[in-house]
Amino acid sequence: MAAGPLAVSLPVPEGSTCRSLRELRVCLVDQLEDHIGSLVEQLLLRDVFTRDDREDVLCQPGPRARVRKVLDILDCKGEEAASSFLSLYRRLQEAGREPVRQAQSAGYRKVIEKHKQTLKRRSECMLFYNTRHGEKILFSEHYVNLLLVKGHCSLEVKKHEILAFGQQRISLQQKAQEQRVIKPQQLFSDLTHSQAAKKILVTGVAGIGKTVLVQKILCDFGNNQGYFNFDFVIHLTFRDLNLITKPVSLRELVLRKNRHLAKDLDSVFANYEKLLIVLDGFDEFKHYRACDTEEFVTEEDEEGEVVQIVSSLMRGELLPEASVLLTSRPTAIGYIPIGCIDCFALITGFSMAEIKDFFIKYFQDEGLALRMFEVVRANELMLTLCFIPGFCYIVCSILRDSDGFSTKSPKTMTDIYTHYLVALLRSHTQNRAGSPHDLGNEEECLEQLSDTVLNLGRLAYQKLLAHDTLFYSCSPDVRQLAGNNLVSTFLDKTTVQEPGCSEDVYSFTHFTIQEFFAALYYVLEDHPSPDILESEVVLGREVSTGYLDLFRRFLSGLLSERNQQLLSRHVRMGRSRKADSYLPWLLGDIRSLCENGAFILNHLHCFFEQQDVSLALELNPTSLRINVSDDNLAPMDYGVIKYFLNLKCGDIHELDLTGTNVSTKSLMDLKPYLFRCQKLWLGENNLDTEAMQILAEVLQSTRNMVQLGLGWTNIGDEEFLVLAEGLRTNEVLQGLWLEGNNITFRGLSAVADFIPFSVRKIIVIWNNVSEEEAEKLNNRECFIADFSNDDTWIGWGDWVLQRCEVSNNEKLVTFLNKVCNISIYCMEIGWVETFYSKLTEMIRTRIDVCSEDDIRRKLVKFLDILTV
Repeated sequence: MAAGPLAVSLPVPEGSTCRSLRELRVCLVDQLEDHIGSLVEQLLLRDVFTRDDREDVLCQPGPRARVRKVLDILDCKGEEAASSFLSLYRRLQEAGREPVRQAQSAGYRKVIEKHKQTLKRRSECMLFYNTRHGEKILFSEHYVNLLLVKGHCSLEVKKHEILAFGQQRISLQQKAQEQRVIKPQQLFSDLTHSQAAKKILVTGVAGIGKTVLVQKILCDFGNNQGYFNFDFVIHLTFRDLNLITKPVSLRELVLRKNRHLAKDLDSVFANYEKLLIVLDGFDEFKHYRACDTEEFVTEEDEEGEVVQIVSSLMRGELLPEASVLLTSRPTAIGYIPIGCIDCFALITGFSMAEIKDFFIKYFQDEGLALRMFEVVRANELMLTLCFIPGFCYIVCSILRDSDGFSTKSPKTMTDIYTHYLVALLRSHTQNRAGSPHDLGNEEECLEQLSDTVLNLGRLAYQKLLAHDTLFYSCSPDVRQLAGNNLVSTFLDKTTVQEPGCSEDVYSFTHFTIQEFFAALYYVLEDHPSPDILESEVVLGREVSTGYLDLFRRFLSGLLSERNQQLLSRHVRMGRSRKADSYLPWLLGDIRSLCENGAFILNHLHCFFEQQDVSLALELNPTSLRINVSDDNLAPMDYGVIKYFLNLKCGDIHELDLTGTNVSTKSLMDLKPYLFRCQKLWLGENNLDTEAMQILAEVLQSTRNMVQLGLGWTNIGDEEFLVLAEGLRTNEVLQGLWLEGNNITFRGLSAVADFIPFSVRKIIVIWNNVSEEEAEKLNNRECFIADFSNDDTWIGWGDWVLQRCEVSNNEKLVTFLNKVCNISIYCMEIGWVETFYSKLTEMIRTRIDVCSEDDIRRKLVKFLDILTV
């Protein structure tokens, strides 16, 4: 608490006075910041401080920094000065010099109400991607509830972009206590009977509604409909922060869009425990890779780089008791220091009822809305896409502008965006051409539109590579587009106040629109410069792996024959020569990934975008290893996996669904493919009895599955016994991995008598088994309860090393986070020493060629762990 600091007396530890001040340092900073001016004058009058000392203190950027400087000087001066300071401190306490809390004053309440009115005005309207002047859409009338799930998730595991559409409706089973559906206001509530969360991360895929959620919070706060534990909510977007290129203070950042707080900002900061700061769009931040910094800003008036201020707010070094809400796509959350986040929440989009509700609110005509909804419901892919609010809007927009679809219904994400573009282009062409028989005018209009689309694409492409989402009007690329009616459909214009002037700033209406136009430009331009798909360009620009996922999917879809034909009629686009080189590259990459077991999900999306079943005939890998691990899979992800596996017959050598949040429903949908699996890995998912029943049925009938991994799936005796029923008639399973679960010795012993002869090993380390019970299990055939079985663990080590070798650096860090945290105390065991020796050499090799500083730092940390 910054205000009223002397109301509580601090106990002074016995012994050295200087040591006492060191021990009380944190508390003294909190309690004395409002009194530091008068305190320094008293120290000067008592000759404890010199004038130079006072000058050194007053030169510090803020009151808390001045208290720290006072304590530093006292520490240097010794016991006598420290004793004088404590004596003065006690006299101040006894005199009861506690300032009247400004939070209780009428003036302070007036400032709160003024700020709420400002937020209410700013958030009362909802702006869609192509909202036109005069179209005032009230937020309260069009907002549709989003499903928000609160829980603890590993930020390292959830670091890659989940760009697939139709975000999974997470199964809210009682066993998964970490996951619970909540309302936005409950993000800041104490749901666990412990200290309320101060630093909250909300994540979700592109278009899922992160910014809409922020607008909902601002709107409700401005209308006094919640968030009563806050006096002020300050909204900062990373798009705006990207515009700042010089050192700045937090005060300056806040005042850029909140000048109405200029006279009262000291009071706002003084009561920071009643302050919420919203930082929206972390994945769009230019400097998101540099947030794990050790250089902090601790005072609101202290200047620093923007990334230092953001990092200091997240870590609590700046305004430590303030609440901070951070939103981001999953692409970037691996760059957020894990220790600073108190609460993790996931936006999972719309339910079926909410999709229908969205249609009704969009069309404002229930009969028309329900007819259009039935059109969408008849198309499974479109319905899946509509679970994402952003794409639900685009689908509605196409249906409204085209009264249905002009050609075949869209089959992929790119199809949706292409139809959206074509519908807008068609409308623009008709408006410009006048009479439909005026062919000359229409031809000229088409030519102009093609040039405009190319220029928009060039802007999107260049800014995507630079990680820019906001563009100044003074930029030549922007200047040539300004004033074009079509451009205003895709670009938003905002006027920002700079020192001494105001300037127009443009952005694409949604980041996915920018990614689509960037891919379109890459297709239209014969020789884009630079060529982002060249590996050396990616390395040189330090582009993270997930950052280009959506761009690559759009690219594949735009290079498909059907979309090339559609666009050729509206953008004057001939068949791109890139298609001839792209398809062999894509098929070659997929073939390689299938054979070596590297992560393949985004390639499967690119394959799906082609919608060409004949391509499967050209794809003949020697083995089929499908690794989609450590990504929170969505219905659209499962859709592309099933699409691919339907086209490739035969055994699936390996299917890795580790850490994908796979649900019972998803397992049921995948059941036909599980019979084809030789190795199935389902670890790090919360699996229940129903999931075990599905697996038991597979085990009863399969003639293929030789390895089944269920480690860290939170199963106990009940679930294990259900699974074990499937083992009674199984004749092929050789290995069952059950590490890190809650199975007891009694549960394991119950199945020992009917384990099939084919089963050679059941790994049960880290279960509810005592050391004595583990010894008994080790003496039984096939049970492995420790690390002494060399053959088993050497094989495990070889598999881990191979998986590390084929992983890119970001996936490698995720994998190492698991492997390096395994506590193995018996380092004298031969296989352990050999395994870690090989792993160490592999990490050293990666460090030598790693071009990204943040990833290199993480690899060095793992190397330090292994070489201690």
